[in-house]
Parts: sequence; C-alpha cells; structure tokens
Amino acid sequence: MQCIGLKQAKSWPVILAVTISFLAVGCDVLTRKTYQATVALNGKGPLGIAGPPWDGPDGVVLYRTGRNGVICYDAFHSKDLHDRLSAKNGQSVTVEYDTFSDFGRVHGYNVHSVDGMILANGDHVLRDDFAGAAGSASEGLGTSGGDDCWQ
Repeated sequence: MQCIGLKQAKSWPVILAVTISFLAVGCDVLTRKTYQATVALNGKGPLGIAGPPWDGPDGVVLYRTGRNGVICYDAFHSKDLHDRLSAKNGQSVTVEYDTFSDFGRVHGYNVHSVDGMILANGDHVLRDDFAGAAGSASEGLGTSGGDDCWQ
C-alpha cells in the first residue's frame, strides 16, 4: 500500500498541470470574427430594432441574420460612426468582432471595427460612444438568444 500512495503522491503535480493547461486553453479565448452587416440610420431597420432610442441624428444600427433567421444587431450613438456610414445606409459593410469564449461558447464581445473604422481592441473600447448596445430579435413564436448570433 505504501507504493500506491507514493505513486499517487507523485502524480498530483501532473494532474494539476494538465488541469491548469486545460483551463488556460479553454477559458476566455479571444477570437476575431468577421461578418457582413446592414447599416440602418435614422430609424430604418427590421423588427423595430432601429427605432427609439436609436433613431436620433447620431443613431447607428448594424444588423445581420444569425441562425434560424434571428436578427443580431449592435446599436450606437456616435456622430463619427454615423458620418462615416451615412452614404452606406441600407447597404452591407464589414464588421469585425472581438469575441471572448469559454470552451467554444461566446460569452462576450466588442465590435472591433466597422467598415475599417476601429472601435475597440480586445476588451478595450476606444471611446465611450463606441460602446454600443446589442441584442437579437426574431419574428413569430420562436425565441432568440446570443448563441444564435455566432455561427
């Protein structure tokens, strides 16, 4: 029995190292994802997502279709972003997201860039007006959730 105890005593550092490695690899992983999103300015967008409070002169809503027809959107009050996108109202632009995930499941994100304009780097948003609101919406009896937005 003493040999068994000695083997177990020697193996705990290996088990601890494997556990820490597993957690370090799978927790809070930063990934950049790129999508095409439609620009909605001045209250024009599906399912009322671009309505109040996003219908003001500096309101910007970016929306795209996720899984199961869910509409995923990000909304901002930013004059600079509005001015940058004013000629692209109703058109698609490239949006890059910095996503944070644990074991493959996204638990948070920032919009990294819109049409080449940098808004955030990782978890650091460059300006207060670049920290928008986000959500998802669906028509009918179905439900929508954050997981529907990350394909």
